[in-house]
Amino acid sequence: MNTLKRIYLLFNLTFLFLSCKPKQVVQPVIVEDDTYEVVYKSQTGGNKEKSNVIITNYEEFNGLISKLNIDESEFENLLKIDLEKNQLLVCFLGEKTTGGYDIAIENVVFTPSTSEVILKEIVPEKNAMVTSVLTSPYLFVTLPKNKNIIIK
Repeated sequence: MNTLKRIYLLFNLTFLFLSCKPKQVVQPVIVEDDTYEVVYKSQTGGNKEKSNVIITNYEEFNGLISKLNIDESEFENLLKIDLEKNQLLVCFLGEKTTGGYDIAIENVVFTPSTSEVILKEIVPEKNAMVTSVLTSPYLFVTLPKNKNIIIK
C-alpha cells in the first residue's frame, strides 16, 4: 500500500510539473523610427492660451511659423524638419506674467499605433527672483508620422 501511495504521488507531481508552462515575457515592439526630437524652443512669442497643435503638412507649418515671433536666424533649423516622415507637435504653455516658466518633454512612450507624450511644466520656485516680463514658452517636437499622439 505504501508503494501505491508513492506511485500515485510521483504520478501527480510529474503531471503537475509537465502541465505548468513557463511564463512568457512579452517584449515591446520597437520600431526603428520611434524617436522624438525637440527641434525648437522659445520663451517668448507663443500663444496666450495653453494648447497643443499637431502639424502634419507644410501648409499648416508655414501658417504657424508666420504667426509666431521666430527670429530669422532660426529658420534654417526649422527648414530641416521633414514633414514627410514626421509630424510636428507644438506645445504652448500659455502667457505667464514673469520669467522662470518653461515647458519640457518628460518622456515619450511609443506603442505600435501611438506616441504618448508626457509634458512637464516648469515653474519658478516660490520667492525666486525672476524677470518682470510677459513670457509664453513653447516647443516644437518631431514624432513619427502615422501614429496617434496622446498628450499628458
